[in-house]
Amino acid sequence: MQTAHHRETALNRFRRYPRVRVPTPFTCSLARLESAGWFRKPIENVGVVYDLSLRGVRVSTEAPMKPGDLVALTLRLPKQVAPAEIAVATVRWTKDQIYGLSFRRLSQSSLNRLNKYMTITMMVRD
Repeated sequence: MQTAHHRETALNRFRRYPRVRVPTPFTCSLARLESAGWFRKPIENVGVVYDLSLRGVRVSTEAPMKPGDLVALTLRLPKQVAPAEIAVATVRWTKDQIYGLSFRRLSQSSLNRLNKYMTITMMVRD
């Protein structure tokens, strides 16, 4: 019988961007990107991250979202001083209050933070 880790490793071979299941879920903040009026501020919601890749994330949140929605994310990666800021992510799928988000626009420094976190997480698990 395969363990979850071996199954995940096997599936990652077929992925363009490997995914890691985070050992301890961490928080993020989400803000829907929609045309806000002059006086309306984007509403921020809190979420919990469970899976992460360089191009996307699986997050649980009570924020109402549907496929195609655009959101901005702030990922508070464990043991890193600064958060990873994702300027634009697209909601790809939903199931109950779990969402798959695909990163569309992020800075090079945020990409470096994600890469560092994922590399350390994968080394600890192996």
